Amino acid sequence: MKALIAGAGVVGSEIGFQCAYGGLDVMMFDISTASLDTSRRSHATFAELFRKDGRLTDTQADAVLARIRYETDIARAADDADIVSESVTETWDIKKATYRALSDHCPSKTIFTTNTSTMLPSELAKFTDRPHRFLACHVGRPVWDAKLLEIMPHEGTDPELLDEIRAFSRRIGLIPIVLLKEQAGYVSNSIIAPFVIAGLDLVMRGVATYDDVDRLWMFGTKSTYGPIAMVDLMGIQTVYNGLQNLSDTAGKTEFLPIMQYLKEEFIEKGKLGIQSGEGFYTYPDPAYGRADFIG
Repeated sequence: MKALIAGAGVVGSEIGFQCAYGGLDVMMFDISTASLDTSRRSHATFAELFRKDGRLTDTQADAVLARIRYETDIARAADDADIVSESVTETWDIKKATYRALSDHCPSKTIFTTNTSTMLPSELAKFTDRPHRFLACHVGRPVWDAKLLEIMPHEGTDPELLDEIRAFSRRIGLIPIVLLKEQAGYVSNSIIAPFVIAGLDLVMRGVATYDDVDRLWMFGTKSTYGPIAMVDLMGIQTVYNGLQNLSDTAGKTEFLPIMQYLKEEFIEKGKLGIQSGEGFYTYPDPAYGRADFIG
């Protein structure tokens, strides 16, 4: 089975590695050579992580990496793809252009899936030539720890496709969770978003420092990450784009001050979170991952 990952950013790279870990042949597609180079380095880092914690032997890790290829040409990338996982930038124009290109070059057998955080599959399906073979498949982060695949069909999705996606999910080691109706943000982000936004609001207004917000949450809930760490992990640009979409489509103008804060203090300075090596925290050794963080 061949998986085409459209968008070689942080999340796309994790999905690609998880697919290769599950035994699939993986094609990473991005129009940016630099993004593909970063993705390749990320995959080497993931393989080393899996070696260290015993999930892969040296030989197995080499085999996983050998199953991943990288391509900037959509025609070559789409050749013989069985399933697409799309994780491109959360803007309508880029999504539309991506699905038009995928529709032109993917064979008729290819299933299209989106990992969008804020858009609905019924809104994106119209950009494809196969709305009946299109749905949303959303992962948590990091993929191999979250272990869930939220599956969101739309009214035009072929019901039989759900069985194929459930099988795909289990094949790559993820637990399938099927939504019964469309919901922006799925189940996970619908729950996570309020506490992430609340955390950003507290930090932006100077009520508490970002690390104290995380420290309180992690101590009180016994969670691995706090709301601000989650922003870094999701990607600050991704969080900004999601808030922008909600502001534009749902009239959530209360998000505008947070968006301005993220843009001026982070995005314009190239601090995009874990993918750039710095956001609220610095990587690869963020303070929240240290044993003495909570105290």
